[in-house]
Amino acid sequence: MRGGRPLWLGILEGGSGARLAVPERAGKARGASRVESAPVPAPRSAPLLFLFTKPARPGRVKTRLIGDLTAQQAADLHAAFLADLLDRLAGGSFELRIAWALDPGEVPPPTAHTSERQEGADLGERLFLSLAGGAKEGRPVAALGSDHPTLPLERVEEAFARLEAGAQVVVGPAEDGGYYLIALRPEAVRRRLFEGIAWSTGEVLAATLDRCREEGLRCELLPVGADVDTAEDLLRLARELAETGGEGRCPRTRDLLAEWGRLNPVGAAS
Repeated sequence: MRGGRPLWLGILEGGSGARLAVPERAGKARGASRVESAPVPAPRSAPLLFLFTKPARPGRVKTRLIGDLTAQQAADLHAAFLADLLDRLAGGSFELRIAWALDPGEVPPPTAHTSERQEGADLGERLFLSLAGGAKEGRPVAALGSDHPTLPLERVEEAFARLEAGAQVVVGPAEDGGYYLIALRPEAVRRRLFEGIAWSTGEVLAATLDRCREEGLRCELLPVGADVDTAEDLLRLARELAETGGEGRCPRTRDLLAEWGRLNPVGAAS
């Protein structure tokens, strides 16, 4: 919170091109900010990607980081992840739609991107309903979480390319036993793939692959990715951004971690 205004709201109101208002670092000239264009709408026949996320409200996002971070810092980090990811995804050859997890009566945050409210009793039903709605338009669909700020755009493009090449389901496995992305051909969007799954456990990926086999669906896997959910995950991300520079991929996340003095953790175990 700066000046009584939530940091995340300023990011989204300006579209994905907005930047975090962080202090200038030594050696970085003022006025040298990036110029980023607004997202260009994809053709209606293009694949459809749903980005599943939540508004960056303190105490509602990145809760496993609270303790290592304050609730406000966790919310600001979530907002930075989301804005960095949106910038990258806006360059894709697919239509991007944000699917917000909202409380009853809560209005979706303002954003330059098309958005909708998640509907359903649990994550599985919410995933199915969004994907099924998109599949009715007869095009490939995918769902992606917002906990992977460094995810390359090419990974999403690869998922849709594999569908075009013959796969019916493409899954991006996460290190914790879940998945960060699932992409499906329209005929493969089936409720069975999402119901009765023990979400937020290490059994999600295995159960999903079992359902694909039961349904006779040809499934392919993308490279393994890692969520940023815990203090250890955040340390890994900070180390990665410090080593690679990170400004091109995750400028807001990097700026925020630099402001907090977390880009150069000393004596951290590898």
